[in-house]
Amino acid sequence: MSSLKKYFFNNKNIPAKFSIFYLLTGIFGIISLDKFIKIFFQYNNVSEQGPLTIGLLFFMLMGLLVFIILNHMQKVIKRIDRSYNDLKEKDKQRLIPYEFALNNSVDAIYWFTLDARFIYVNEAACEMLGYTQDEFLEMKLEDMDPQFTRKTAKECMHSIRDTKDWRLETTQKKKNNSIFPVEVSGHAFKHNGVDYICAFGRDMTQRNNDRNRITTINHELQKSLEEKNILLKEIHHRVKNNMEIISSLLSMQLRRAKDDEVRYILKQSKSRINTMALVHEFLYLGENLAYINVHEYIKKLIDDIKELYISQNTRLEVELHIDELIFTTNRCIQIGMVLHELCVNSLKYAFKEDRENLLCIHMREKEDNIHIKIRDNGEGLENIKDLYKSESIGMQLIHSIVEDQLDATIEFKNNNGLECNIIFSKEEEEQ
Repeated sequence: MSSLKKYFFNNKNIPAKFSIFYLLTGIFGIISLDKFIKIFFQYNNVSEQGPLTIGLLFFMLMGLLVFIILNHMQKVIKRIDRSYNDLKEKDKQRLIPYEFALNNSVDAIYWFTLDARFIYVNEAACEMLGYTQDEFLEMKLEDMDPQFTRKTAKECMHSIRDTKDWRLETTQKKKNNSIFPVEVSGHAFKHNGVDYICAFGRDMTQRNNDRNRITTINHELQKSLEEKNILLKEIHHRVKNNMEIISSLLSMQLRRAKDDEVRYILKQSKSRINTMALVHEFLYLGENLAYINVHEYIKKLIDDIKELYISQNTRLEVELHIDELIFTTNRCIQIGMVLHELCVNSLKYAFKEDRENLLCIHMREKEDNIHIKIRDNGEGLENIKDLYKSESIGMQLIHSIVEDQLDATIEFKNNNGLECNIIFSKEEEEQ
């Protein structure tokens, strides 16, 4: 019974169900009236009371029928109205998060038809351009963006519809006619079979100001860096020149000295100064003011030492096997001074004019360490231990730099000549 009632009084197909209900009620009323009339005429005179009685009965029955019908219609209307209000409230509750997201978005959101007319804008759009939502609904795209015409505005809508991740940097005009930069992205969507465009606009004024400010700062920093580089180059140049002046003074003294030991001491002093000056020369001529290419530095250092210590009659072959290493100024000076002393010792004691002389210099990077090997093909030494306790300035300088500054290990041995091995960490300690 409840299912039958639910079927007949459901809000769907009201006209058909109401007609069936009216027909059934009418048939029931006619049958009931016919029965009542037959019973009435069995006990009453037809000629005296028949027409009036029939009329009264018909009127009463019709009134009852109309009351039933109207009462049912009123219930149906109330039920429809209640269902409509419930549905509207549910839709309202369901749309609250979306409305909140739209109205609280930082970006302006516009909905367009394909002919570039506004059908919706959020609160951010109203705040950004100064128009009300009602004013927007009377506007077209070209009213907001002066770069568009009626024709190009429509073309833009179709371009957004046909392009994935459509973007544009343009300008927009506020209600007070001020122009500001904006970045716009657009997407197409369908609703009830109709194409619409949803666009997101972001005010680029602050970003452009920040970008310009950063660009200005970068230019100033670049200018300051270039000035500092020029200054540092000039400093290295002057240090090199000062050392060359000292070297020239030593050369003058060297030419006047009579004693061979004094001449040798002056020559060594000049050579050591040239070793340090060479570092500043590389820094002045190079692009990097903090680091030096070790291979090029050592190659030039050996050439300078050969020119100073080797006579033209001495045949010397130099083998350089040096990895691509980059050292700081301080470390280059340390390694240069050590190599200088070791090479000078080989040139002084191991090499002869009447033989083929060989000097090998290896510098390899192994894991976290740097391995240096310097070997000559001289006669070597009978007592290697003497090198560890030698009181010569050269050996004292080597041990001081290796042990105290490089924090390295050093080993001398005979290997078809004298060989020196030095191992130190690749990482430099902060000075």
